[in-house]
Amino acid sequence: MNSNKQVIETASGLTSPFNELLKNTAILWFIMAVIGQWIFAIYVGAFYGGAAIQGDFMKWNRVLPHGYVEGETMGNLASGIHVFLAIAILVGGPLQFIPKIRNRFRKFHRFNGRLYFFTVLLVSFSGVFMVITKGTISGIVGDISISINALLVFIFATAAWRKAIAKKFVEHGQWAFRLFLAASGVWFFRIGLMFWLMVMGGPVGFDPETFQGPFLVFLGFGQYLVPLTIYEFYLKSKNAQTFGKLSMAIGLLLCTLIMATGIFAATIGMWLPRI
Repeated sequence: MNSNKQVIETASGLTSPFNELLKNTAILWFIMAVIGQWIFAIYVGAFYGGAAIQGDFMKWNRVLPHGYVEGETMGNLASGIHVFLAIAILVGGPLQFIPKIRNRFRKFHRFNGRLYFFTVLLVSFSGVFMVITKGTISGIVGDISISINALLVFIFATAAWRKAIAKKFVEHGQWAFRLFLAASGVWFFRIGLMFWLMVMGGPVGFDPETFQGPFLVFLGFGQYLVPLTIYEFYLKSKNAQTFGKLSMAIGLLLCTLIMATGIFAATIGMWLPRI
């Protein structure tokens, strides 16, 4: 009976080494993303939290333009909510996709999922509020890209929630991961920018003084559209033939290398010097 099962699995491609290769490269990508996001979370807590403890809120403006404006209570509150709840998103989000945690600690998975859901929505809405009241350093293009990002977060969160209620857990997991990618847009922007600066040897395709230019237009929308597109290709490749799986695995390895380079550059060149 077991031998017949193995024959069927082999014939259907379930035990194909290319399936394992695709799975392992996806895991490698995820591990690298978690490492990078948790490094970013430490930086956010140390920089913004440290400034808050010292009572030096004006220090926020070194990184977040108009992050703190004297007398603007609602705007400053929105900035604080946006920054500090982002830490919960960066730390708690990846935990939802670790199988051992999801399977062994179901109550935690459900609690953390609900917390992540509401936190992501709150951070997104506070981000849009900041765009409306303060604008972005990238101008109208940045305003539009961030607003679209917030809209996608709302759509993906709603879809993930509905699939969970309907107990369609495979589809729920897919929508939840789309939410994770969209909610990570700010992080992707930073590592994408630092990768570009490191590879190009300087600000190519944008003006570092005005922080505007064609590359930043691409990055503004690409920070969430590129990861989401790659994820859709990944889902399709799971049912593809050998060439499709191999191509996707190679693509994921390349993405992991780019991401690791960006994380290294951001950590050394941007995050550590500010702590």
